[in-house]
Amino acid sequence: MEIFNEMYGAYYRVVLEILRRRSGVSKQEMAAIVQQLGFDESGLHLLPQLTEQWHLLRERDGVYEPILKKDWVPVQGVLEKRWLKTILRDSRMGLFLGDSEIGELERELVDYEVLFDADSMWCFDQFRDGDAYLEPTYRANFGVVLQALEDKRELELAYQVREREMLRGTFLPYRLEFSEKNDRFRLLCFRKGDLKPFTMNVGKVMEVRIGASVDMALPEHRAEMVVVTCHVVNHRNAVDRAMIHFADYKKKAFRTEREHVFELEIYCPTGDLTELVIQLLSFGPMMKVLGPERVVGEMKARLARQMAL
Repeated sequence: MEIFNEMYGAYYRVVLEILRRRSGVSKQEMAAIVQQLGFDESGLHLLPQLTEQWHLLRERDGVYEPILKKDWVPVQGVLEKRWLKTILRDSRMGLFLGDSEIGELERELVDYEVLFDADSMWCFDQFRDGDAYLEPTYRANFGVVLQALEDKRELELAYQVREREMLRGTFLPYRLEFSEKNDRFRLLCFRKGDLKPFTMNVGKVMEVRIGASVDMALPEHRAEMVVVTCHVVNHRNAVDRAMIHFADYKKKAFRTEREHVFELEIYCPTGDLTELVIQLLSFGPMMKVLGPERVVGEMKARLARQMAL
């Protein structure tokens, strides 16, 4: 369900930047702006709508000029304020905002009702032993990791590999990611020295402190990454739904020679393949997985088990 049409999100920033170019832009310049501020697949949707459907630009000799007479002024509607108050109740919000910040925002939104509460949401096929977001130790460790990522600093940490096995050392943080199925945050990092990639559950970080500045460009974290290729039939907005559904994965989209059929490449960590397979199956006949074979086999096995029920 679209609530704000991703208001003030990446797509709005792209469109706003184009509308700010009072002297006009060419299609090539628009494509460059989309590539810089959007996602890999943004041009697939935004450019045709900007030039053909939305009527926000006026074309003249290959140059597209904005039709707006005044600068765009952002506003917050009642629905957005209710949404903001709703997400403040998410237990994960305390990982990114302090208690005083959340309290101040709550006071500013005191006149607005939440859209729903936590009991209204039911996440199917999700593990019950997710991270303890409200525990002070977890919040403190998460804050240190987040600060190190923002400031590009090393992390000196102790990580519980198994019940009686601890990994200690200095690591270079690369990215934080969240698994909806496991309900856990994971830290992608490299061990200092040999740059061996690691993927760590933040909940198993026992001790952590910030170290020296990272004075090098880190390589792409390719640990246990699988590229899943599939074809999506653009029926009932299946392509748009797929882009939103798999928004937390790195992906690329291409047009194929077949009309209304798009090719989608999804880059998925090996540990998330089961979750991805379940999500792919939810698209039914609109999604055909082409590879790799291990993913195709897993989908066939799951379908066979369902048919046997």
